[in-house]
Amino acid sequence: MSLRTPLEGCGMIKGADGLLLRDLSLACREGVRGAGAREWLLSQGHTLPHAPNQIVSSGASGWVMSLSHREFWLLQPGNQASLGRPAAEEVTAGIWPLYCQHSHAWLQLAGEARARVMAKLCGVDLSEAVFPSGSVAQTQAARVSVIVAAHQNQDGQPAFSIFVDQSLARYLWEALEDAMGEWLE
Repeated sequence: MSLRTPLEGCGMIKGADGLLLRDLSLACREGVRGAGAREWLLSQGHTLPHAPNQIVSSGASGWVMSLSHREFWLLQPGNQASLGRPAAEEVTAGIWPLYCQHSHAWLQLAGEARARVMAKLCGVDLSEAVFPSGSVAQTQAARVSVIVAAHQNQDGQPAFSIFVDQSLARYLWEALEDAMGEWLE
């Protein structure tokens, strides 16, 4: 059995001005949740955001995204997601694993026009002036719940990583593709 993306067959969409939409759903993303999650991740050598709803680079492997004081996602776009099933056991006392690749699709929208594309779908102002690199928003886009993280992608471009329930991934992909229309002509 092999891993499959909910966006199988969607490919990559490139537009004017470096606009790019790609599926990173097969990339590794996992996390931990619990009262001692922050201290445990620090003991493992990770760089962590200073507050919830932030994302920081954590070495060459990727980013750490904080969704609360007790929940952190480790995002590694250069590593393949695992087929492993979520373990029910604690990582250590009071800290539980999160296998985000089993629940959320990972889309990445990169390029200078990314905030203008998202403005067509999302009521939150994601412009650089209001939502700078390092910011995370738990919001809605195209009427579905999403997590949007602003950062530099692995190619050094300004980007949004967008996480959505796997069952809604194709719908959101199509909404983003439609919103990108003026840059695709």
